[in-house]
This record gives sequence, C-alpha cells and structure tokens, in this order.
Amino acid sequence: MERKKKLEVAIVGLGVGEQHLIGFQNSSFINNIYIFDKNKKKAIEIKKKYKNVIVCNSINEIYTNPKIEVVSIASYDQFHYEQICNSLENDKHVFCEKPICQNEKQLKKIESLLKKKKKLKMTTNTILRTSKRFMEIKNKIKEGFFGDIYYLEMDYNYGRLKKITDGWRGKIKNYSVVLGGGIHLIDLLIWFLNAKPRKISAFGNNFCTRNSINNLNDQVTALIQLSSKVIVKLSCNFGCVYPHFHRMMIYGTRGTFEQSFNNEMVILKNDESYKSLKLKEKYQKTNKGALIKNFIEGIIYDRALIVPQKEMLDAMKFCLKINNNII
Repeated sequence: MERKKKLEVAIVGLGVGEQHLIGFQNSSFINNIYIFDKNKKKAIEIKKKYKNVIVCNSINEIYTNPKIEVVSIASYDQFHYEQICNSLENDKHVFCEKPICQNEKQLKKIESLLKKKKKLKMTTNTILRTSKRFMEIKNKIKEGFFGDIYYLEMDYNYGRLKKITDGWRGKIKNYSVVLGGGIHLIDLLIWFLNAKPRKISAFGNNFCTRNSINNLNDQVTALIQLSSKVIVKLSCNFGCVYPHFHRMMIYGTRGTFEQSFNNEMVILKNDESYKSLKLKEKYQKTNKGALIKNFIEGIIYDRALIVPQKEMLDAMKFCLKINNNII
C-alpha cells in the first residue's frame, strides 16, 4: 500500500519540539513542516537550521490550515489540553508530549473527542518503551523469566532542581511531578504488566523547593496495589541530589532485577545458591523523537502505535488517581 501524498506537519513549541522536528524530517513521508513558538526569534532560528520549514505567526494558522494533517505538541504542560482539543476538532492527528492534560475534566473531554474522531491517531511521547533495555525486560517478564512478579520499586529521579526553581514548571500552580515525570514509569508498568490500580496511598512533600516557589510537591511517593495484587512503590523525586535516572527493582518468584545508578544485575536462585548476570541491553538515554517514525507509519498504513491511545489514556487516569490520593 503506497500513499501518493506526503503529510504536512505542524510543531508547536520548539524546545523539545526541535527533536520532534528532526524525527519528522528523517521520514520520507513528510513534506513541509510548519512551526510555531511564542518566541518568534526561536522560530526564525529553527527555520534557518532546517529545510522545508515554514514559520507560522499564530497558532490559529495551524488549526485553520487544511493542508496540515498532523500537529506535534511540545509546548508547556498547561497548554497541551487546549492545543490537543483544537487540533482534534480541526481533524488533525496529534503527537503530544506528556502529560496530555492536567485534570480529570480535561481528560474526559479529550477522550470524548477521540471517540468522536475515530479516524484520527493520537499518542503521547512516553519514550521509555523504545529503550532496548526496557524492551528486554518486558520480553523476559512475558517469557516468565522472573517467575510471577509480585513487587516492584520504580523511582523517577529527576535531579534537575533548577528546571523547577528557575523554569516554567515552578510557575504552574500545583505542578504535578507524577504527571511530569512519574508517568513514564506508570506507562512502563502498564506495558510490562497490563497494570490496573486497585488501591493507592500517596504522600508528598516539598523540602527541596519550599523556600523558592509556589505550592509544589517536588517529592511524591505512592504505594499501589494493582488489581492483580502485585504491589508497587513509585517515587517521583524531582529535587534529589542524584543524576537523572530511572531506578528500578523487579521482584519475581524466580528472580530479581536491579537497575540502580552503580549496579545493574539479575539475581537468580537455584536451591540455596545465588548467581547474578547482566542483561544484554544497556541502560541508555532515549531519543526524544524515537516514537515519531511509528506514529507516522500508524497514520500512513493504519498500523498499531507503540503507545496505543487506550494505554495513553489509562496512564493518565492512573497518574491522576495518585494525585488525588496525595496527603
């Protein structure tokens, strides 16, 4: 099946959005790329760096342009909801940075639009699914390598305090570290175990930022029981003195996986003896545009998305439940 016409794409926000642009330009299915950023100087600089880029003077030029079939959203979190709704209402496929919105009311509206616009594709940039390390873990879980999984510890250590105290995140009222970072690990949890929350207890504090910004829990820890009775401890630690890292422990009846900053191993038991081994794939930084190829092919060939629409919505619902249980 060949498509005669190439896609016209628009990108909103040119911070992380520049990585989106590179991903789209690497595709043979893309023609022109329209860009918009509130900082017009930044938009002009991006246009000079890349071919086939057209600068829009307003975001409405994107919504009202019938040639544009895809909108890639990389603006600040508080703008995602409105930009998604306007894009869907104007019959455009959507690729969006996480989180896609900030509360349940907004999520219900997006879900309603997607049910109404069934021909449109939408996904979010929870990119850890493209990591070879996490692909290997998923396959080993599926194969029963660890036995029955019964407990996980998943820590999203952000370690970039200045991005909160001096950046746009700290200016958002009640900015959520769960939606801003923890959602990556919740997405992995759904991917690994088809996880659905049964009961959640969550706690937050702001020792790292309480003297600098508004009401923001920079540390949230949740204890979760899944519908399968698996127990999960999730930590979203944005103010930590620690490199940006996804720490993980997976405990199964046959083996344990540990991924910490200075130690990565699988521990297996045979009778009373233990042995450790390394996974084949190393923990590596993931490209911000890694999901774009799959998203484009999903539109062109109506293929399944790496992050399906339902699982995107489920991860959001999961995170919002954690937020609602924070004390």
